[in-house]
Amino acid sequence: MKITIKYFAFFKEKTGVTHEQMEVSSDTTIDDLLGIIMKKYNIENKENIVLSLNQEYVKNDVKLHDNDELAIMIPPSGG
Repeated sequence: MKITIKYFAFFKEKTGVTHEQMEVSSDTTIDDLLGIIMKKYNIENKENIVLSLNQEYVKNDVKLHDNDELAIMIPPSGG
């Protein structure tokens, strides 16, 4: 399956790219893909991540499907 990953803020800085596509197996979850991304870019902490799958907020246990678009960002801060 082909998944498009979009990176924002901290993740854009750490990866050096705004987006990329990855091939994953048909039983891959968002958590599995996060593990691959964290290892690839040597990102140690995956706490406080906001995930959007096909422009809807999701948790990391969701199973991915072909041509999904996953956006990875940190929560906005305010005050």
